[in-house]
Formats: sequence, structure tokens, C-alpha cells
Amino acid sequence: MRWIILLLFFLLFCGSCRKLLDPGDPVDGGTSGTVYQSDASAAAVLTGLFYNMSNDGAFMGAEGLSYLCGLSADEFLLQQEDELSLDMYKNQVTPNTVPIWRLLYKYIYQANAAIEGLTASTRLTPAIRQQLTGEAMFVRAFCYFYLVNLFDEVPLVTGTDYKVNATMRRTPVVKVYERIQQDLEDAVTLLRTDYVQADILSTTPERVRPNKWAATALLARVHLYRNNWQAAITAATAIIDNKAVYDTVPLSKVFLKNSKEAIWQIQPVNKTFTEDAMLFIQQLPVFAAQTFMQIFEKDDLRKQYWLAGVSDRYPYKYKAADATKPVTEYLMVLRLAEQYLIRAEARLHSADKDGALKDLMVVRQRAGLPVPRINGAGPIDDAIQHERQVELFSEWGHRWLDLKRTHKVNNVMKAATAAKGGNWKAYQQWYPIPRSEMLLNPNLTQNEGYQE
Repeated sequence: MRWIILLLFFLLFCGSCRKLLDPGDPVDGGTSGTVYQSDASAAAVLTGLFYNMSNDGAFMGAEGLSYLCGLSADEFLLQQEDELSLDMYKNQVTPNTVPIWRLLYKYIYQANAAIEGLTASTRLTPAIRQQLTGEAMFVRAFCYFYLVNLFDEVPLVTGTDYKVNATMRRTPVVKVYERIQQDLEDAVTLLRTDYVQADILSTTPERVRPNKWAATALLARVHLYRNNWQAAITAATAIIDNKAVYDTVPLSKVFLKNSKEAIWQIQPVNKTFTEDAMLFIQQLPVFAAQTFMQIFEKDDLRKQYWLAGVSDRYPYKYKAADATKPVTEYLMVLRLAEQYLIRAEARLHSADKDGALKDLMVVRQRAGLPVPRINGAGPIDDAIQHERQVELFSEWGHRWLDLKRTHKVNNVMKAATAAKGGNWKAYQQWYPIPRSEMLLNPNLTQNEGYQE
């Protein structure tokens, strides 16, 4: 990963931005030795990182996780055939075209640099240093969660020494998860319980910087993926019980900025609408797959509120795409409904069938649905996975990752890929390591099945 050599310490400020993500005066890359000598400049580092995440593309739009992972799974019917979309859709992505890797590692590098600088600094207000360190750890964990679930084993980079980073081998998945979990546990203890503005001092109703609950929410997901059922229950419960801050809202209000369902959102800083709104309701590259439409139960209100267009087929969770109107929506990253579904699944695996059904019904009742007909534990699990598929449709690759973690990917994708004009092979559940990275780092090995 010798590309890191080319990164200046801060690739953070790509133009002006507004409100909470306004970094103020740009921090010069040559001043990395002094940037952590004041609270304001240190805060600008993490503000700039969040600004980058709202603009670079890995988290939204046509190269974002929601779109690309949805193409890889069985969520979409592709309507336009650019090279990358078609490769992802037919599960024929190659080492020459694989996206996401480079940007996620860029964010990790910036987080690593921030952690090092914050740890070494003796000039910062302790509470500000603590909050910023927690934010950086959260970002690093978030990025590694997606890297390890998309690429399998990946290099675990936790420092900024390019000589070390450029020759790192791939790290076993269990070790990457251990780092993710530790970062999140540390972040939970470091981050504030409220939401803060860019000065890290003032509180705000805007939910665009991660707090303790955002770290807890991601930790609940990590525990679910690792089959740590009781830990997943504990983490999800901590958020669900915090009714003063988080609660379910009507379907029409879920994706609004500062929705009470939102645990962490990304603010669109250069537009008055989200990139996902522009993609899904203006460019219309995809419709919902026919197999997805067929699983909707009668009277499910999510079809009415979250799908639109011809035969109610294109994703419509984000509705604002008018540049002349004020900002009404932020990109939802972590939200409360997922926590109910996490706890439902974990409770079922902990032999709490009644608790699992109770959590499941929170999501179903909002969608206007009755108690599902269930007989035995297996059907409850099927009902939970059904709700995840419908509730989290077109969000952050949940369906793609769920198929893999529940070991259903081969059965589902064999038929789905054939319907998309491709030919499914089991190795395609993992994206290939980019060829450019392998050329720079001779210690990287390619995922099985991909030709070099």
C-alpha cells in the first residue's frame, strides 16, 4: 500500500462547507507537528475527515456502499450499464475495477494519524482530546468493518509509518475483528453521550458527529456478526432504552435530518440533498429486483413510503433532490430499527423467543403488519431475516453482508446472478484485492478465484 507515501498528512479540505462540518481555515499539510497544539486546529482534523467522508464517494452515490453492494446482492434490477455497475451487478468485478478499498484505507490513515497526534499532544484540553480520539477510533472501526466484510482478510494498518504499511500482509479476520471491537469499546468510553458541534464544546441537535451511542450501535452489530449474543443484546438495549434521545418515528420521517431514529448521519455539505437521493430518484440507475418486490407482505406500508416510480420500483427512502430547497435530509448511517433487529436475532439465539418476537414487532407494527405466523425457532429466524431484507433495503450493503454471515449467499446468489446474466461462483462473495495495491505491495495475496 505504498500509495500512502503520496498522501499529505491532511487531505481534508476540498472547498468550503457549511455549518457543523465547516473546518474553518485549512490546515497546511506541513504543519502536522503543530496542528495538535491547539484545540481548534485539532478539532479541524476530525471535522475535515467527516467532510471528506461526505464527499469522496465511498459512502454514497454511484460508488457508494449502498449502491454497489445492492448491485452485488439480489436487491436491484440494473437499468444503466456503465462498466463498474455492470461488473458489480453480474458479480464479475475484476482486480482492475474493484472500488471502495482505496478510500476506506485513506480514511483509516487519517484516523491513525489523528490518534497518533492526539496521543502525543500535551497541549489540548483533556475533554476535547478524549472526544476527538474516540471519533478517530470509531471511524477506523467503521472502515475496517466494511473492509473485512467485503474483502475477507485485509492488512490491519494502525500506524502511519509508510515503510511498514507498504509491506503489510493480510491479517486474519478474527484479528481484524478484535481490533474493531477494541476500538469501539474504547470509543464508547471516550465519546460524549450528546452530540457536539465542530468546536467539540457546544452541544447540538445535529447528529453528524459520532457519539457514545453511535459507537455502541456499531458495537452491537459487530457482536451480532461474531455471534456474541448477550453482548449484542446489552449494547442494543443501551440504545433502545435511551428513549429521551432515540425512538422510532413514522416511516415518512425516518430519513429526515436529525430524525429521532438517527444514531449517526452524514451531512451533505456541498448540496442541499443527499447523493443517494440524486442517484436513486434522479438518475434512476436501478429498480427494486422482482424477487424483492415479491417478498412484500400485503399492506406493508414500506412499499408505499420507501418505493416510488413505475410500479413502485425505485428506492425512495430519500425524497429531496431539489437544489433550490433547504436541506431536509441527511444520509442515514446508523439507526434505531437496526438495533431492534439486532436484539431480536440475538435474543432468539439466547433462547428468548418472546423477547425476539417483541422486538420484531416494533419494526413490523410501524410498517402496518400483524404478528407473523410462527411455529418454532427456525421460522422466527426466517421472519427476522425477512424484516432485515425489507427494512434495510438499499442501505449500506446490509443485504449483501447478511447473506454472507448467515451462509445463505451461495443458495440465493446462484439464482439471482443467473437472473442478472452472470454465473455465480462461491468465491465471488469476496471482492478481489485491487491489482494496483498488489503491484505496490508484493506481500499482498489475491482472493481465491481471481486471476492475476
